[in-house]
Amino acid sequence: MSTLALLFICAFNCAPALAHRLQVFASAEGANISGSAYFAGGAKAGDASISIQDATGHKLAELRTAADGSFSYPVQTPTEHLVIADSGDGHRAQWRVTAAELGGNLPLSAAPASSAIVSTTTANTVDPALLAAMEQAVARQVRPLREELQAAKNQAHFRDILGGIGYIVGLTGILLWWRQRRSPPRP
Repeated sequence: MSTLALLFICAFNCAPALAHRLQVFASAEGANISGSAYFAGGAKAGDASISIQDATGHKLAELRTAADGSFSYPVQTPTEHLVIADSGDGHRAQWRVTAAELGGNLPLSAAPASSAIVSTTTANTVDPALLAAMEQAVARQVRPLREELQAAKNQAHFRDILGGIGYIVGLTGILLWWRQRRSPPRP
């Protein structure tokens, strides 16, 4: 009976650890990278440290999240950015924003050759201001969908809980079988 009680205590004490897993979400909105840091249970990570790095690992900025976990960074060059969130208590998460996601009035000199060709071709057929406005409008519409999808991926689902219970029951069965096998036979 005490083994079963111990297993229940262990099972219920493991659940809060998942709720404290730090997550970060970032997206490009024109010439800005904005996003939020939150814990897997849905709580916002206010006053978390946000580090912005370029593709080579060079630190571009160090930010703090607002009380609601949000942050924003004005992009200077159209390169890949790595957003790293750190809650200060050992929890850390990261999100990559590719150069292709960035838009707005960024200098094209630092852009990869393939994106410079696309931008030049597009600039000849469409007004750059109109193109930037369309990109920002689409980014504003798509961002909440991407954020909800990412949050849904991070939640514990019923099948995960059922799988955990299955592991516990299976390990308990093996333990009981092993103890029964090692016990001397009763007369």
